[in-house]
Order: sequence, then structure tokens, then C-alpha cells
Amino acid sequence: MKPIIYVLELCDTTGEHPPVAVMQASTPFPTVLVGDRFDDEGWTRLEPSDPPRTRAQSRRYTVHSIKHVLTEEAERFIARYCLNLTPHGGPRSPVWGDGERVAAGPIVS
Repeated sequence: MKPIIYVLELCDTTGEHPPVAVMQASTPFPTVLVGDRFDDEGWTRLEPSDPPRTRAQSRRYTVHSIKHVLTEEAERFIARYCLNLTPHGGPRSPVWGDGERVAAGPIVS
């Protein structure tokens, strides 16, 4: 049985949709849906002059569209997940780290 290599390609929809980061894994990536928030918190960027962001200064995106591509090579399959990401310019929710974090209270039934 041929192994499967999983590749996640992240493209910014501004301009000509250049890939900004590519990640590879031996297991599938978590499910992502159109409309999900997808923040840049430490990706290794393809452009050397564009350093990785931190949690406090992340670039915020929304998933615009997703393309799945499966190719077969002599020794393996490659499953590519191409995410088109649209910059999200709205305010950052306190839930995602803008402002002081508040511990969750007990669940009341």
C-alpha cells in the first residue's frame, strides 16, 4: 500500500492568491470549513521577508474556499488541501485573545 502525504497550502486571496505557507504531515489535517476563522500564529512563511506572526500580533483570516487535490506518484499519494484565505479586518473577539482572558465558570444544568 502506498503511503499518503498530506499537504496544506495557505493562499491569501488578496492580489494573485500567492501561497503564503505550505505545511506537510503524515496524518490528515483537522477539518476546515468555508467561513472558519484561520489565524496566522507562527506559520513558517514562504516569503523570507515576511516573518512568522505571534499570537498577540497574528494576521486574521476567514476561509474563503477550499480545493482538494489528490495525485499519485510512483511511491506515494499526495493529498493537497488548498485554503484560500481572505483577510479578516474586524475586531478580535475576547474569546480569541483580544483583552484579558477570563476562566470559564462552572457548567450549570
